[in-house]
Parts: sequence; structure tokens; C-alpha cells
Amino acid sequence: MSAYRPIRRLNRYYKTNDGFRSWVKANEKWFRENPEVFQQMLRNPHMVNLFMDLMVLNSPRIQRRLRRSGKPGK
Repeated sequence: MSAYRPIRRLNRYYKTNDGFRSWVKANEKWFRENPEVFQQMLRNPHMVNLFMDLMVLNSPRIQRRLRRSGKPGK
């Protein structure tokens, strides 16, 4: 077996990093509010890459909005 276990590492990171955990929960909430987008992503896996690219490109704006709303975000 490979020593590189990305799922296990990701789970450990989720448990130990409050900022990452709040980011994941915010995404889950958004997808629950927008189920049609979630279904599109399930049908077309390339949408996941597009979504992540947009998150990275817009991360400074997202951080500013989180700071203004008083939610934790570094």
C-alpha cells in the first residue's frame, strides 16, 4: 500500500483546521441552497474543477466578505 493516502490526510486536516472546516460547511450549505448546481456537478465532473478554479480566483473577495460578516476566515 502507498504511504500517500490523500483521503486520510484530508480528513485529518478537516479535523484540525477550523478555517478549512468552516469553508467546507459553507460550501455544503450553499449546495443545499442550490441543488441544481450540485446536480450539474454530479453529472459533469469537469464542473468540480471549474468550481474550484473559481473559488481560488475569488478567494480574496470571499475573505473580505467573511471578515465583513464577522465569520472566521483567514
